Amino acid sequence: MRAEDRKPSKRVFPLLQNLDLDSVTFANVQGVGDPISIEDMNEQELQDLVLVNLARLCCVSEWTGLLEAGGGTDAAVFAPFTPIDGASGEEEFIPTLPIMADTGQSGTFASPFDTPSHYPFYSGSWTEVTEMALFFTGAAGTAGTTGSLAIYTLSTADDTGWDIGRPMTKVTNSEVSFACDTGGRVEVTPSSTVTLEAKTWYSIGIVGDGAFTTYPTMYRPLRWMVYWGNPNYGGLKAAGETDYTLPASYDSDDTWSAATLIYAIPKISWRGTF
Repeated sequence: MRAEDRKPSKRVFPLLQNLDLDSVTFANVQGVGDPISIEDMNEQELQDLVLVNLARLCCVSEWTGLLEAGGGTDAAVFAPFTPIDGASGEEEFIPTLPIMADTGQSGTFASPFDTPSHYPFYSGSWTEVTEMALFFTGAAGTAGTTGSLAIYTLSTADDTGWDIGRPMTKVTNSEVSFACDTGGRVEVTPSSTVTLEAKTWYSIGIVGDGAFTTYPTMYRPLRWMVYWGNPNYGGLKAAGETDYTLPASYDSDDTWSAATLIYAIPKISWRGTF
């Protein structure tokens, strides 16, 4: 549209005249725009209303509603969870996947432990990881008795070219080494702050640090219900991984298959802060 052809609407500016931008409220804009029919004859009126609202937002820094999608809620996938007051020991930790139950059975790792395997992890309302816990129940071997874990972002429908739910990039400071034990809980603490987005899905990538002679055994759920590409295994593994290394990131064209490191999801828990 040429500048000389523009004709300000006879409604928006007259109804908002004598108001400064820093004093115009959303209620003012809403009152002018309710109702406006979406049709050709109201094109200029709609443009003027958007122009005024954008100018208002620039002055008052009120971006809520403009940068967030409407038509829904920001409810958590799971009910909010947190350890009870006074919890100690294992009860201080939260399962990486809150729907896991009764981790009484165990699974022994094998050669898939030499390359990373990923398992789903939900942040809930928490925004920082302060500690991780792994639960072992078998011999750790005489060589290569350490491993590493790290948290990765997961692709969503907004990530063009990616399948949904694939590991993407390692979360800053989240990689930490752990000692494979002969039984019980092993707690590890990141060296620096690990920041998460609340109510967001991630993955936990775990990998051995060396050549094992006897692979460790970890607890896993007695009962579980998860489908992440294969009905029998709860994890993912990318093709072409490097032994004993957690990569900084993955590519959208990486090939993923079921991680056969352990049947079902290993028992990994965590705690953090809001």
